[in-house]
Amino acid sequence: MRKFLAATISLLGISALTVLPAFATPDVSVSALQGRNPQVSQVSSVSELTDVDPNQWAFQALKSLVERYGCIEGYPSKKYLGNRPLSRYEFAAGLNDCLEKVGEQIAAATSNLATKDDLTTVQRLQEEFKTELATLKGRVDALEAKTKELESQQFSTTTKLDGSVVFAVQGGGAGGDVTLPGGNVVPGNSANTTFIGRTRLNLLTTFTGNDLLTIRMAGVTGSSLAGTFGANLSTAFAGTGTGALSNDQSTPNVQDNGTATVNFDKIQYSTTLFSDNFRVFIGPRLDLLEFIDTNSFANDEEVNFSSGFFVNNPIVAAIFAAPGLGFDWSINDTFSLRAAYLAQNGGQSFGSGLSGLTGSNSAQVVELEVKPSKSSAVRLQYAGNSVQATTDGLPFDGNNAGPATRLDSFNVNAEWAVTPSFGLFGRYGTATAVTPDQPNKTSNLWQFGVALPDLFAPGNTFGLAIGQPVRLTGPVADGGTETDIEAYYSFNINDRITLIPRLQFISQPYNISGNPTITVGTLQAVFKF
Repeated sequence: MRKFLAATISLLGISALTVLPAFATPDVSVSALQGRNPQVSQVSSVSELTDVDPNQWAFQALKSLVERYGCIEGYPSKKYLGNRPLSRYEFAAGLNDCLEKVGEQIAAATSNLATKDDLTTVQRLQEEFKTELATLKGRVDALEAKTKELESQQFSTTTKLDGSVVFAVQGGGAGGDVTLPGGNVVPGNSANTTFIGRTRLNLLTTFTGNDLLTIRMAGVTGSSLAGTFGANLSTAFAGTGTGALSNDQSTPNVQDNGTATVNFDKIQYSTTLFSDNFRVFIGPRLDLLEFIDTNSFANDEEVNFSSGFFVNNPIVAAIFAAPGLGFDWSINDTFSLRAAYLAQNGGQSFGSGLSGLTGSNSAQVVELEVKPSKSSAVRLQYAGNSVQATTDGLPFDGNNAGPATRLDSFNVNAEWAVTPSFGLFGRYGTATAVTPDQPNKTSNLWQFGVALPDLFAPGNTFGLAIGQPVRLTGPVADGGTETDIEAYYSFNINDRITLIPRLQFISQPYNISGNPTITVGTLQAVFKF
């Protein structure tokens, strides 16, 4: 080290011989020379010295002293005068300047270096935790090996697979005979207790990072109580008919022996367009309720209410899923606009009056969402449905009210999280239909409910809802008023398994006066992966 410093000082001394101009007074002290002479000035580049030739033998030395150490001064004339003699005082002053610069750089470069004591401490810690360090190294090696294995065997780098399985044991009945639309009568004690199951697998693929291709496969086994008491009740999995348990119109040939026919019941593609706030969606099997008529407290039968009436507004969603397209535009934090067009038989190329994108039963839906606050939302909806040949008067009261050729409705969907542990929600709709026998049939519906998130334990929720399903008004209306009530408690066993007991009451089903109340009990388990 001593030899290195001596060599450095020698080199700096030799270079400093050409650093500073001579001074007239030879007996000036070193301290007086530093920064005293107004005839010299600091330079930052050799190019500032007009008399230094890049081809000169000392050019690189000067360049290093100027640019690396900043200890070169020149005359005001921008000349260096390298051939001029140097006094001992000038040499001492120049050498001192350069050594100070070098010292500053060494101090800056070594201020954070470890000391010998630091190294001794690290060695002692390594020895003390030798076993733990070896275990940690083994775990890291195992993780690296597992990561390489997964990367080599993964299905896709752009596709995610998730799914859910729902088990439900359901039973119930009525206190007397139930009259169905059309006049058929079912004994109130004729419903069996059944085991119902539904499986869904979702393939979610992105190609750009801002788009999503969704392919859903679903299979249902077993029949809900709706299979006994008619086609227009929905008591399990948002079902809407005999064996139809899954927002259906899409689960045909449901078996009751545990097997299930698998269907591709959702195939849709969505992507941003123009900006991140504008999203379009299109598909041969578009799920309308994924975009429109959503509600934080009543829109998912795997999490909250199971009845199809409380999951959505059946007037808005007269066609649940079909070929179609639409958009979702988040205008700002307060307003959002959505619209969709669905053609129920949009894939059919032949037939009279019920085929193609423009000739089949279709739905045109527009929704304006207003958020007065972060915890509340109001959705104003218009739905125009062309339903050209319904056999039971749907979407009215199911009692042979006559086929509708056009249904126009205006609806409201609202929610408010009053506190993190108390929420309110509701829907209201009114519709006017044009039918062959009467030009102005009117129907309406309403529902109201409360939700208590985190009741008794974080993640658990209690929900209670009451409402009047679609009911025809006017001279052809039946004398009764159906009222539905559903209560549930969602208990999270863990973040993947949820147990939900449910209780439902349906008074005067199908709006038929005199029909007894149907009581339904369900124990549901949901597995997500």
